[in-house]
Amino acid sequence: MARVFRASAALEFAQLRGNRAFVGLTVLAAVSFLVMVSLFGLTGSYAPVALIDHDGGPYAKRFVEALDGAHHSFSLKHISEEEAQARLMSGRLVGIITIPKGFSADVEEGITVPVDVQIDNVNVDLTHDVQRALPAAIVAFGHREGFPGIRVKMVEHDVLPRDTGYIPYLVVSALALAAMVIAAILGAMTTAREWEGRTVKLLRLSPASSGVVLAGKLAVAAGVAGTALAITLLVIVAGYGVVPVAPWATVFTLVACVVIFTCLGAWLGAALKRTLAAVPLLFGLAMPFYVDSGALEPARFDGEAIWMLAHLSPVYYAVGVLEWAFHGLRVTPEPIYVNLLVLLGIAVVACMLTLRKLARGGGR
Repeated sequence: MARVFRASAALEFAQLRGNRAFVGLTVLAAVSFLVMVSLFGLTGSYAPVALIDHDGGPYAKRFVEALDGAHHSFSLKHISEEEAQARLMSGRLVGIITIPKGFSADVEEGITVPVDVQIDNVNVDLTHDVQRALPAAIVAFGHREGFPGIRVKMVEHDVLPRDTGYIPYLVVSALALAAMVIAAILGAMTTAREWEGRTVKLLRLSPASSGVVLAGKLAVAAGVAGTALAITLLVIVAGYGVVPVAPWATVFTLVACVVIFTCLGAWLGAALKRTLAAVPLLFGLAMPFYVDSGALEPARFDGEAIWMLAHLSPVYYAVGVLEWAFHGLRVTPEPIYVNLLVLLGIAVVACMLTLRKLARGGGR
């Protein structure tokens, strides 16, 4: 049995070694998910907004400081009014904030000053960002200057001892996405290739155990997927400076994900019998499962229906463990040990069903 396993694994490894470009692209795809989620986190924040200050007085300068302090909202551009209008009309600015002449004098006398804001409302999300941030900046400006009439202020008490940046949060969850896509594609290719190469009949007629042969092939696919994830993990640690506080949980979760999705991919490849059919489908399924797993924010914040649906995906449990393993965050109501046990259970069941049922039935 061990000899059959080694021979099957050696054959699969030889096929992959003969296609080094594909293996390299597999690793690149895993790393590219980090770039994708990083760009997602960077876009939409710090909207480019022109600031036209016709006053230049002390209160105007402090109001500009309040605008700069609006969290992840503005990237103020100090340019001329003519250039600002040209950029707004060409789609290079979200808006223009104009501080009128006499702003400081009127504020000092207690006169309410209208601040003109032009907004390119082509994108309602960015428009709402500006609409929410401006009142917050005005209130912060009033509190800082001690103006009368403001009777409410926010007193913040954080649940966690420190904040976690959005990009570090996203790149950790991207590990689960990479595991899902890469492992599933490699698993699907392993089984689909048997039909494409017309070798599935030989596998069925072979005196060797089909389950052992399939295990050898899938072990190599899982090994390549694991290597791609290991490189991705190194990029997160070295490139993003995000280091896991619980390395053992990180490794366990990634190994479980590789096993689960390699097996699920093998089933899909056996069902579709074509690599070109399996790969696009897996890419298409990846993003809905990823987004609904708490990868962008805890799934429990998205409503009861979405949160319950998220439990159907292993990615949900993987993200729950990985965010805790890297940042110490509890993003799922379930305890971490429950998430770990669920991943272990799914991995064991996936292996048993794949090596017993799939090998026995030949994917029919």
